[in-house]
Amino acid sequence: MMIFKLSRFTVSSLVLAVGCGTLAHAQTISGTLTQPALDRWNYPFSSQPGAEPSVPIFAALNQAGFDDRDGQFLFTFDTSGTIPAGYGNDRYLVGSVRVTAWISVDNRFAYDPTFDSVRTSYDPADPQYLPDGDTGKPMELFAVGFRNGWTGVTFQENSPFSPYPPFPPREGVRSAFPALYDAAGVATDVSRQVRQKFEAHPLAVGQTDAVQPGELVPAGAMFTFDIDASDPIAQAYFSRAFNSGRVPLIITSLNPASGGPGGGTGDPNYPAFFTKENATAQLLGYAVHMDLSVAAYPGADFNLDGGIDGADIEAFFVAWEAGDGIADFNMDGGVDGNDVQAFFIAWEHG
Repeated sequence: MMIFKLSRFTVSSLVLAVGCGTLAHAQTISGTLTQPALDRWNYPFSSQPGAEPSVPIFAALNQAGFDDRDGQFLFTFDTSGTIPAGYGNDRYLVGSVRVTAWISVDNRFAYDPTFDSVRTSYDPADPQYLPDGDTGKPMELFAVGFRNGWTGVTFQENSPFSPYPPFPPREGVRSAFPALYDAAGVATDVSRQVRQKFEAHPLAVGQTDAVQPGELVPAGAMFTFDIDASDPIAQAYFSRAFNSGRVPLIITSLNPASGGPGGGTGDPNYPAFFTKENATAQLLGYAVHMDLSVAAYPGADFNLDGGIDGADIEAFFVAWEAGDGIADFNMDGGVDGNDVQAFFIAWEHG
């Protein structure tokens, strides 16, 4: 078909000519991913990255050479088989996302279901220290940022933790890190937030029905992390991730280690999670899950053939005339003349 461009006058005329169209709501894509494409211990001293049967998460507060959020649980879901990728970074609307993970250690840490200010992890002698009002530290789900040339698409289960050898230990060098994103999509590493003294609100705090707050958590306890879909930063992060076909996430905690590397002596009192490599997890289905509901809308390349031309106009109008929710181009919940205008503006700009 011949490639052509339309003026804004033509766009307006088309909107008037076709009228309001047929109101319809977009079809949502819902599903459960029962295990991640990768899960690994995001820790500099892991001897078998990506093959660990269990991943402990803990903090090494203010210890030189160690990030405050030291042992982290990193996992990535491949969503391209459930949600079509490549529509555009802003072409996905999240209805809900829930991550579920299972505890692999027995009665080692206390359940804390609430967000704790970073000030509760300061040295008590610090004038900004804030006493913790409850027992334990929450488990927190964060978005993931990347450095050292890696991205969420290229980083794999056995990719190097950093470009540097583990000794001497270094801070702030991990290739994948728990991140806060701003409105421009710029990531800030929260791994050293205690020494850098800034608050970091996660995507979600882990919740369980297995015990009451303050009680020790048994092995096999299920924790859920529910994303706040009304948060525009979370929406933007997941939309970009769905567009790439891969959703990386990290569970981490400021629960100090007392028995692990960099944590001194004594029995370990921090959480750990089953991985997909664990035989028990395989038997009982304890690999990390992600339940999601999302609406996806193609961009100006409406037929997804890699070019923006007249064929996209034809494909758009076939969907629009049928009242197909996929033609809700402005993503407002209805298929009408406003979508025609929005589509042609995007189409004109390529």
